[in-house]
Amino acid sequence: MKNGHEESGHFQQWEKLYKDALFESEVLKMPRRLELAKHAVLDRLEDVTCTRKKRTYQAQELEALRHADRALKALEQLYFTDNYDERIG
Repeated sequence: MKNGHEESGHFQQWEKLYKDALFESEVLKMPRRLELAKHAVLDRLEDVTCTRKKRTYQAQELEALRHADRALKALEQLYFTDNYDERIG
């Protein structure tokens, strides 16, 4: 049985990885940051939306996860375009 503290830990984990990607200033580190954040967000989204106990999750976290997913997709588009190599070269 999961307690509130454990659930809060999951929230903090994906949120930390998301913020790390969002505020990464070194272009060469960005692909890995995005990958880690994307996986953490998607894993947590799956936890929140696929559980029988949906009521136990706060709507606030679900909304934050959806926003984070969209922001990470936008960052991926920014960093993984044809011009990416020109920016790091």
